[in-house]
Amino acid sequence: MKLTRRNFVKLVSALGASAFLTTYKSDIVAALEETKDYWHIAWLNGGACTGCTISFAQAADPDILQILTEILVGNSGMPIVLPDYMETIHLASGSLAEEFKERWKRGKDGRRILIVEGAIQDPGYCVIAGKDFREHVLDAVKYADAIIAVGQCATFGGIPAAKPNPTNAKGLADFLREEGVNKEVINLPLCPVNADQLVVTLAAVVIGAEIELDDYGRPKMFFSTNMHNDLCPYRPYYDKGQFVEVPGEGEGCKYKIGCKGPITWTDCPLRKWNNGTSYCVEAGAPCIGCSEPGWPDEFSPFYEEVSNLTSAIIDPTKLGTGIFGATLAGIGVHAVRRSLKSKKEVEENE
Repeated sequence: MKLTRRNFVKLVSALGASAFLTTYKSDIVAALEETKDYWHIAWLNGGACTGCTISFAQAADPDILQILTEILVGNSGMPIVLPDYMETIHLASGSLAEEFKERWKRGKDGRRILIVEGAIQDPGYCVIAGKDFREHVLDAVKYADAIIAVGQCATFGGIPAAKPNPTNAKGLADFLREEGVNKEVINLPLCPVNADQLVVTLAAVVIGAEIELDDYGRPKMFFSTNMHNDLCPYRPYYDKGQFVEVPGEGEGCKYKIGCKGPITWTDCPLRKWNNGTSYCVEAGAPCIGCSEPGWPDEFSPFYEEVSNLTSAIIDPTKLGTGIFGATLAGIGVHAVRRSLKSKKEVEENE
């Protein structure tokens, strides 16, 4: 199938970001080359650990340099996307680095992408070149034609916003709303951001593919599937009532060691990290829900079972009493659902 603006998002949703990049690599390159114009990126770093920059820089097959900087515009010898400012990666520092931001501002209208990594904090907690980070963000937002928040910290506040949150850290979208700035923010949460998601999102922006967002500003092509119900490879263990009781020991569903999959919307099992090597659950840990607003406070403790998570799978008030008891006894909610369905069919046939 030929890649077009119309089917771009549909194909990503069907294949997942990693498989899409691998399958349509040459088509993506062709689509980007057809834009025949330069795009400029400014990547600002606020309150965070810089893990999202590292994740992005390690993108593979295709790597970020190939997909963005080796695609040339016409015969100019210049790449289609110019990362004008990215403080963790570029070699410049001091006043020269700040000049890179000015270069980005002077980029062509309609062709400037702002990427923000890290939470926004109260004045005084993050100062760069003598200017508060909040000012850097508000200034850049004026020029940005597309805004992407990467990682849990920039999207929903993340670890910096955890209680007691002394710096009043918050996500970019919340900060802009408080400041009266009415601009759309594309939220790519997770801790850290997945490189493939960001590469696909940048490609979609450049070729003009419409990115449908959910209520939290996340692209539906990445965050419309439930970790537990739709994608978890350990789901069969849950149905059989076979659970891991101690992290790293035995085979089974990780629900009892704190897995938050039932209330987490993400496609991590399709993408994984480190060039498709692994992800949290496959590495033996429970899903901690880092794609969701309210993380980490509303998902802590990470390694303790949260009994009310079963309500995210089945509403016991609609299906009758005893379901939670059956689940905790090891039958599993989905097994209960099948049992209730069978019972209903029997009753209808009597």
